[in-house]
Amino acid sequence: MPSGVRYWTVVDDDFEVVWVADQWLRFLRFGRSRAELTTKAYAEGVALYLLWCRITGRQWPQAARDMGLFMVWLKYTPSTPDGEPASVVLGPGAEPARKERRINGVLIAVRGLLSYAVSVGEAPRSVLGQIYELADNRDLPLDVTTCRARRAVW
Repeated sequence: MPSGVRYWTVVDDDFEVVWVADQWLRFLRFGRSRAELTTKAYAEGVALYLLWCRITGRQWPQAARDMGLFMVWLKYTPSTPDGEPASVVLGPGAEPARKERRINGVLIAVRGLLSYAVSVGEAPRSVLGQIYELADNRDLPLDVTTCRARRAVW
Protein backbone atom coordinates (compact mmCIF):
# COMPACT_ATOMS: atom_id res chain seq x y z
CA MET A 1 0.00 0.00 0.00
CA PRO A 2 1.41 3.45 -0.87
CA SER A 3 2.73 5.22 2.21
CA GLY A 4 2.33 8.88 1.30
CA VAL A 5 6.05 9.54 1.78
CA ARG A 6 7.56 7.55 -1.10
CA TYR A 7 7.96 8.25 -4.78
CA TRP A 8 9.65 6.66 -7.77
CA THR A 9 12.63 8.15 -9.57
CA VAL A 10 14.97 7.42 -12.48
CA VAL A 11 18.61 6.31 -12.27
CA ASP A 12 21.19 6.09 -15.03
CA ASP A 13 23.42 3.15 -15.97
CA ASP A 14 25.73 3.93 -13.03
CA PHE A 15 22.75 4.00 -10.63
CA GLU A 16 23.09 7.75 -10.26
CA VAL A 17 19.84 9.67 -9.87
CA VAL A 18 18.88 11.60 -13.01
CA TRP A 19 18.56 15.04 -11.43
CA VAL A 20 15.89 16.71 -13.56
CA ALA A 21 13.69 13.59 -13.60
CA ASP A 22 14.05 13.22 -9.84
CA GLN A 23 13.17 16.88 -9.23
CA TRP A 24 10.12 16.62 -11.46
CA LEU A 25 8.88 13.37 -9.92
CA ARG A 26 9.34 14.75 -6.39
CA PHE A 27 7.51 17.92 -7.38
CA LEU A 28 4.61 15.85 -8.73
CA ARG A 29 4.46 13.60 -5.68
CA PHE A 30 4.86 16.13 -2.90
CA GLY A 31 4.15 19.49 -4.54
CA ARG A 32 1.17 18.39 -6.60
CA SER A 33 0.01 15.48 -4.39
CA ARG A 34 0.13 12.94 -7.21
CA ALA A 35 -0.14 9.28 -6.26
CA GLU A 36 2.94 7.14 -5.70
CA LEU A 37 1.88 4.91 -8.58
CA THR A 38 1.65 7.97 -10.84
CA THR A 39 5.32 8.68 -10.18
CA LYS A 40 6.04 5.00 -10.91
CA ALA A 41 4.30 5.18 -14.29
CA TYR A 42 6.00 8.47 -15.17
CA ALA A 43 9.42 7.22 -14.04
CA GLU A 44 9.04 4.15 -16.25
CA GLY A 45 8.10 6.32 -19.24
CA VAL A 46 10.98 8.72 -18.68
CA ALA A 47 13.38 5.79 -18.28
CA LEU A 48 12.32 4.51 -21.72
CA TYR A 49 12.92 7.95 -23.23
CA LEU A 50 16.36 8.23 -21.63
CA LEU A 51 17.22 4.69 -22.78
CA TRP A 52 16.25 5.60 -26.34
CA CYS A 53 18.34 8.77 -26.11
CA ARG A 54 21.33 6.77 -24.89
CA ILE A 55 21.19 4.02 -27.50
CA THR A 56 20.61 6.49 -30.35
CA GLY A 57 23.30 8.91 -29.18
CA ARG A 58 20.94 11.82 -28.53
CA GLN A 59 21.01 14.35 -25.71
CA TRP A 60 17.63 14.21 -23.98
CA PRO A 61 16.68 17.92 -24.28
CA GLN A 62 17.51 18.08 -27.99
CA ALA A 63 15.93 14.69 -28.74
CA ALA A 64 12.48 16.25 -28.42
CA ARG A 65 12.73 17.25 -32.08
CA ASP A 66 12.84 13.53 -32.94
CA MET A 67 9.72 12.58 -30.97
CA GLY A 68 8.26 10.83 -34.03
CA LEU A 69 11.27 8.49 -34.17
CA PHE A 70 10.91 7.82 -30.45
CA MET A 71 7.25 6.91 -31.00
CA VAL A 72 8.16 4.40 -33.73
CA TRP A 73 10.88 2.95 -31.47
CA LEU A 74 8.37 2.60 -28.63
CA LYS A 75 5.87 0.89 -30.83
CA TYR A 76 8.15 -1.68 -32.44
CA THR A 77 11.08 -2.28 -30.08
CA PRO A 78 10.35 -4.91 -27.46
CA SER A 79 12.15 -4.92 -24.13
CA THR A 80 14.25 -7.87 -23.07
CA PRO A 81 14.40 -9.30 -19.53
CA ASP A 82 17.50 -7.20 -18.76
CA GLY A 83 15.67 -4.01 -19.76
CA GLU A 84 17.67 -3.41 -22.92
CA PRO A 85 15.95 -3.25 -26.29
CA ALA A 86 15.98 -6.32 -28.50
CA SER A 87 18.84 -6.53 -30.99
CA VAL A 88 16.49 -7.33 -33.89
CA VAL A 89 13.92 -4.61 -34.37
CA LEU A 90 10.86 -4.97 -36.54
CA GLY A 91 9.20 -2.04 -38.23
CA PRO A 92 5.83 -0.87 -39.48
CA GLY A 93 3.67 -3.78 -40.58
CA ALA A 94 4.94 -5.99 -37.75
CA GLU A 95 3.11 -6.74 -34.52
CA PRO A 96 3.57 -3.75 -32.18
CA ALA A 97 5.64 -4.32 -29.04
CA ARG A 98 3.51 -1.82 -27.08
CA LYS A 99 -0.11 -0.84 -27.41
CA GLU A 100 -1.29 2.70 -28.13
CA ARG A 101 -2.42 3.22 -24.54
CA ARG A 102 1.05 2.42 -23.20
CA ILE A 103 2.72 4.61 -25.81
CA ASN A 104 0.42 7.51 -24.94
CA GLY A 105 1.24 7.07 -21.24
CA VAL A 106 4.96 7.20 -22.00
CA LEU A 107 4.51 10.31 -24.15
CA ILE A 108 2.56 12.04 -21.38
CA ALA A 109 5.46 11.36 -19.01
CA VAL A 110 8.09 12.56 -21.49
CA ARG A 111 6.18 15.73 -22.31
CA GLY A 112 5.74 16.40 -18.62
CA LEU A 113 9.45 15.96 -17.97
CA LEU A 114 10.46 18.16 -20.90
CA SER A 115 7.97 20.87 -19.92
CA TYR A 116 9.32 20.83 -16.37
CA ALA A 117 12.90 20.93 -17.68
CA VAL A 118 12.07 24.07 -19.67
CA SER A 119 10.45 25.68 -16.61
CA VAL A 120 13.58 25.16 -14.48
CA GLY A 121 16.04 26.13 -17.22
CA GLU A 122 17.36 22.63 -17.95
CA ALA A 123 16.06 22.62 -21.53
CA PRO A 124 15.65 25.42 -24.08
CA ARG A 125 12.21 27.00 -24.58
CA SER A 126 12.21 25.76 -28.18
CA VAL A 127 11.53 22.27 -26.81
CA LEU A 128 7.93 23.28 -26.07
CA GLY A 129 7.27 23.88 -29.76
CA GLN A 130 8.61 20.42 -30.51
CA ILE A 131 6.42 18.54 -28.03
CA TYR A 132 3.22 20.57 -28.28
CA GLU A 133 1.45 22.04 -31.26
CA LEU A 134 1.67 25.75 -30.58
CA ALA A 135 -1.02 27.49 -32.57
CA ASP A 136 -2.10 31.00 -33.29
CA ASN A 137 -5.36 32.42 -34.56
CA ARG A 138 -4.36 32.91 -38.21
CA ASP A 139 -6.36 29.86 -39.31
CA LEU A 140 -9.55 30.88 -37.47
CA PRO A 141 -12.42 32.58 -39.31
CA LEU A 142 -12.23 36.36 -39.27
CA ASP A 143 -15.51 36.80 -37.39
CA VAL A 144 -14.24 34.64 -34.53
CA THR A 145 -10.99 36.55 -34.15
CA THR A 146 -12.65 39.99 -34.37
CA CYS A 147 -15.35 38.93 -31.88
CA ARG A 148 -12.66 37.91 -29.39
CA ALA A 149 -10.79 41.15 -29.98
CA ARG A 150 -13.94 43.19 -29.31
CA ARG A 151 -14.59 41.29 -26.07
CA ALA A 152 -11.03 41.88 -24.93
CA VAL A 153 -11.37 45.65 -25.42
CA TRP A 154 -14.59 45.94 -23.37
